[in-house]
Amino acid sequence: MSNQVLLSAALSAITNSTIVPYDDYSGNNPFIPHYNNPGNNQLVSNNSFSGNNQLDEISLHQSHLIGGKVPTNNVNDNDYKPRILPRRFLVNRRTPIRLSKQNCVFVKTLTGKTITVVVDLDETIDQLKTKIHTIDGIPPNQQKLIFAGRLLVKGDSTLAECNIQCESTIYILRLKCADSPSNTLFIHPDQLDPKYDYDFTNINDNGLTFMRGNFEYKRPCGWKRIALNVLNKYEDNAWLGVGKRKYSTCSVQNEWPVSYHGTAKNNCKSIAEDGYLLCKGKRFLFGHGIYSTPDIDVAYQYATKFNHDGDDYRVVFQNRVNPNNLIRISKGETGVGEYWISPDGADLRPYGICIKKVIN
Repeated sequence: MSNQVLLSAALSAITNSTIVPYDDYSGNNPFIPHYNNPGNNQLVSNNSFSGNNQLDEISLHQSHLIGGKVPTNNVNDNDYKPRILPRRFLVNRRTPIRLSKQNCVFVKTLTGKTITVVVDLDETIDQLKTKIHTIDGIPPNQQKLIFAGRLLVKGDSTLAECNIQCESTIYILRLKCADSPSNTLFIHPDQLDPKYDYDFTNINDNGLTFMRGNFEYKRPCGWKRIALNVLNKYEDNAWLGVGKRKYSTCSVQNEWPVSYHGTAKNNCKSIAEDGYLLCKGKRFLFGHGIYSTPDIDVAYQYATKFNHDGDDYRVVFQNRVNPNNLIRISKGETGVGEYWISPDGADLRPYGICIKKVIN
């Protein structure tokens, strides 16, 4: 089985969309239907395809971060309302804040397409969905909106109440619809970096300590890592540890440490909900954060499950995390494992998808 086929099955489970390998989408597989113009639902049998349905790995990652409450001295746990964050904590840091109530927000799809929506911050989530429908044609009942790692579920909440500000970026997932081929997305080979794929299935690191970003790197032993092509996608590659690594166990200057996160729930709680409860005795300067863990065994508890060709698997994201803004909650403090909290989704960058076959 190719890595692309397995990855497609994993991402289909995460996104609740149909993700197919590039060869299948472009028409090289004669056994599935292909779309000349997926937006118009025109079935064809030749090898033409549309780039409009290409999955964007950065949008995929940012739309599936897991955010939640962080204990602060001024937060009433029974009546939590997000506060307006300082500018350095905004999802979109590069744009200035405007004081006018008449603003625009950016809505980004899994393909990386950005929709600009003019809004009033007193408008509701339901009104925003209606505007998205008018602009892009996605029915409100098929829209799943995510902001700062949180699903926007209360339609009568205002944008301001959700801490959405001028030029904030909101991610949108389109729920599955049987009659909508436009939900079919493909993974372009350029999004992947096979030379960095690594099968840790039979690897055991007992007695070895690996370091990344001067933090211990707990490699995903027992998992298969499929590498994303993230070189030259940001301002530089230092965060990824690109440089002369003296030994495989050593850090490289200015690289970021490694963390993992799953997108499912464990005992009805996400990694953010569990993390909040486990660190409730502490207090932080920000009231909302993005949760992850350096321990893949902890991430496993929140890993999305899927079935492929009769076998069960789990999948998690592998990230690099900005150490400058990182809050660490140790295993000694939680009693179950180490949790990391970052104030901003921009502080986590994806570089791999880890998949594990579940042996019953």
